[in-house]
Amino acid sequence: MHDRHKEWIDGRGITPELAEKFGLTTTRDGDGFWLTVPYIEAGKVINHKYRMTSEKRHRMDKDAPLALWNVDALSHPDVQQGAPVVITEGEWDALAAIQSGWQHVVSVPNGAPQSRTPEPENAKRYEWVFRHIDALDKVKTFVLATDGDTAGQNLASDLIALLGAERCRFVAYPPHCKDLNEVLIHHGHQAVVQIINGAKPVPVQGLYSMDDFPEKGEVTAWPTGIAPLGDMIHVVPGTLTVFTGYANMGKSTVMNQVLANLISVNIPVVIASFETDVKPILRDGLRMSLMRCNKHDLQSRSTKAADEMISENVRIITQLVDEDEEMTLENFLEYCRVAVVRDGVKFVLLDPWNELEHKRRRDETETDYISRALRAIKRFAKQYDVAFWVVAHPTKPEHGSSGAPKLYNISGSANWANKADYGLTYHRPKPDENRAELIVTKVRMGLPGKKGSVTVSYDFRTSEFVEAIA
Repeated sequence: MHDRHKEWIDGRGITPELAEKFGLTTTRDGDGFWLTVPYIEAGKVINHKYRMTSEKRHRMDKDAPLALWNVDALSHPDVQQGAPVVITEGEWDALAAIQSGWQHVVSVPNGAPQSRTPEPENAKRYEWVFRHIDALDKVKTFVLATDGDTAGQNLASDLIALLGAERCRFVAYPPHCKDLNEVLIHHGHQAVVQIINGAKPVPVQGLYSMDDFPEKGEVTAWPTGIAPLGDMIHVVPGTLTVFTGYANMGKSTVMNQVLANLISVNIPVVIASFETDVKPILRDGLRMSLMRCNKHDLQSRSTKAADEMISENVRIITQLVDEDEEMTLENFLEYCRVAVVRDGVKFVLLDPWNELEHKRRRDETETDYISRALRAIKRFAKQYDVAFWVVAHPTKPEHGSSGAPKLYNISGSANWANKADYGLTYHRPKPDENRAELIVTKVRMGLPGKKGSVTVSYDFRTSEFVEAIA
């Protein structure tokens, strides 16, 4: 090796003796003197990389195969027993790691791409992966020590895609250092060792350690306002409640009492009113529940205070007669998002589910669609920390059957039962009698509440449900 090349290498914190151990030499041609790095596989030289140290110029042997530098390190017995392998972006970073005491180090042959590779498994620049696939498959852990710039991040992303996130760790460099060689120069051997030892697992979406989760306080839970239910079911932000019952039995009246209880303590709500006219039916239903009066009393009593609470805390999502746009779930959730961000809404009511325009994807079954839709709703509830209640009709009862429907009886899919956090049923065994059951059919573990049922009647004088007299 030329003396000037020895000085250049020494200036990078790497001893010329170590470089010569790995076969580095000087090659001279018509362009000048090139620092030459041999690529050795199974003890044989298969390629060279040439660097002009006076200017950043590189070239490799024409038509030579792409291979990892120091690839024979993959066959070391320690690696076979689980020792991690460090992958760097260049030979100098690899030599910096080796100089610092790490032996199982390889370097990619051709640096980093300027952009993410759409299909790295089909890219020519990564042909070396399949050349070494048998040896790479036996490595338990890779430490990705690519450069800290954008190109290095692109390379790391490609390597993760090729080698598997579950086997990869990544390093973090100190300020003003973008690679291991700069760390060696500015901070010394021990800093290089600490950085490699401190490599962190590549995050895998959906898989976490206990330390990744923040501590949570007590669950926020608001009462429903229906006294007979007591502590059986609550309104809990971040959860999905599915409310079912046969048509025209009084579910909307139940919801009016829940809504009024929230409005009365200034908890903003948004209501999807598709089956109920906003004025006067929805408005008067909320007025009566807030004022604890009947419809006749609205003619003689002032509704000002109730109307102020409704105006302040209620937002409506509905479809006007002259609107041609279909109300899909995606449209509905976007309206909800605006209500949450702009108006501080903490409770969403979709009543009823079947009034949305449900558009399934091609070849998507109804079960698959409902599963996808409920996942979207639950994701929304958690992301925006709102309580989300969906009123969904069950299938018609079989002839002669008078039993209360459960979540599994809702038209479309058992996902209603599987994905709900709370399940609630309202059922009147005899439609001509003022007597009904409110049944809490599901309370997900860890949430406040309990399964059970209460028998209620509707007090028309105060527009509230009370415990039925036996």
